[in-house]
Amino acid sequence: MWIAIRLLGGLAIFMFGMSLMSEGFQNIAGGRLQRTLEALTRNRWVGAAVGTGVTAVIQSSSVTTVMLVGFVNAGLMTFAASVAVIFGANIGTTITAQIVAFDIGNWALLLVAVGFPFYFFSTSRKFKFTGEGILGLGLLFLGMVLMKDAVHPLGEMAWFLSLIDFATHNPFLGVLFGAVLTAIVQSSSATTGMIIAMAMSGVIPGGTEGLRVAIPFILGANVGTCVTAMLAAVGTNRQAKRTAVAHVLFNVAGAIVFLPLLPLFYRFISSAFGGVSLARQIAISHTVFNVTMALIMLPLIKPFVRLVKYIVRGEDPLEHRNPLAVEPHVLHSPWAALAQAGQEVSYMGHLAGEMVSDSIGLVRKMNRSTRQNLVQKEKIVDNLAEATTEYLSKLSRETLDDEQAERLTALMHAVNDIERVGDHAENIMYLASARNEGRYDFSYDAWAELDEMSDRVQEMFSGVIEAFGENDPEKAEHYQYFEHGVDEMKREFRKNHIARLNAGTCAAPAGAIFLDIVSNLERIGDLANNVGYVTRGELGSL
Repeated sequence: MWIAIRLLGGLAIFMFGMSLMSEGFQNIAGGRLQRTLEALTRNRWVGAAVGTGVTAVIQSSSVTTVMLVGFVNAGLMTFAASVAVIFGANIGTTITAQIVAFDIGNWALLLVAVGFPFYFFSTSRKFKFTGEGILGLGLLFLGMVLMKDAVHPLGEMAWFLSLIDFATHNPFLGVLFGAVLTAIVQSSSATTGMIIAMAMSGVIPGGTEGLRVAIPFILGANVGTCVTAMLAAVGTNRQAKRTAVAHVLFNVAGAIVFLPLLPLFYRFISSAFGGVSLARQIAISHTVFNVTMALIMLPLIKPFVRLVKYIVRGEDPLEHRNPLAVEPHVLHSPWAALAQAGQEVSYMGHLAGEMVSDSIGLVRKMNRSTRQNLVQKEKIVDNLAEATTEYLSKLSRETLDDEQAERLTALMHAVNDIERVGDHAENIMYLASARNEGRYDFSYDAWAELDEMSDRVQEMFSGVIEAFGENDPEKAEHYQYFEHGVDEMKREFRKNHIARLNAGTCAAPAGAIFLDIVSNLERIGDLANNVGYVTRGELGSL
């Protein structure tokens, strides 16, 4: 009983330390890790190297994979680009095993003592995060010491020795047990740490016999860690689900490939690294296994991607993730740069228009797929707005004449207005969800008014965006005339709906949702009017 309590306590401190260390190192790196993942993944080998490096820093392949699922779901990375990073992440996570295999538990309390004052008392963010990482590393080693001491008595218990003997001759049992345990604790590093602790304490016999126990367990840990990514993919888009499935397939494939070759693998590790401790051999075998699988799979990445797409079928969503039109190398040619920025803004406008249309459709009938696509589009619009604004800010530092400077300012306004249209479309989506969840219905007259106003706003916004893309001031002015009618609709429909509320023909919760939808539609009309002024070159009218 006490063995189990001490083992679980040591495991808890180990995992808490690993979490602190990971969080501290992520905070030190700031947004550089995310930007690195987003930018350096076009080449499969570079992508694998990036996955290895990022995971070595944050000490968790699960965190890396969850980040990938999030990036793909947000449209910041393609599924194909994420696959190579997953291969590299499995290599990077073996660094944790390499660290804990050093039997330096005596240094654990020193690391805790050094890291604690920086973490708790420092006012400098950099020192605070560094202290967090050092404190986490110290707790990780402290957890290893506790686990090693906890399992030591097991070496004298007959039932445990029988279990070890059974696992030695049944590698599949070790794979299964490692997978189940890792699925529970959601950390392959934690389960690997437990095995290394047993090796350090002498519970697992040395030599090839010890490898027969440990290596299948590690193969299973690689499979079990996929649970975290699968949980992260729940409710995401198709591409993000493919990323999670790719993680599962890669790790399961590794277990399938290595299981028949285990006798050869045991002999290779024993002969090549026989001069080091069993704990070190386990850590090395973990790294060799993942490096080997990455080297096998990277040349096969295209058929692997096709296999995943076959498993998770369906049309790929919109591929325009990051700005495609804007190019840094044309910044010294202001008119070319402004023209490219205009193309990006035009695309943003079309995407925001689709969001408005989708949100109105959700008011009529809630559809989970449409809702997910709308959320994805909103994130893409936000990403495009941020990147295009940054591009225009860089361009503003170039030498511009008055006309170019005015155009740049106008595009800045357009980016902001279009991004806000996306926000209002998202607001309408949430209002539609509230109507659906509360099972609120509108009266016949209310539905008719919503249809009339939404049709007019959508026509106005799409017309203004077309005029912007075609640089047609007359067309923009034509659709700007709609704005007065939209304002009149808001006033009239609010008055009508309040009358219906007073008459009891519409419930109060439904009435509040109706009025909020009308307000959001009216604001979209205002923002469309602003974009019209940008097209007409009348910035002063905004």
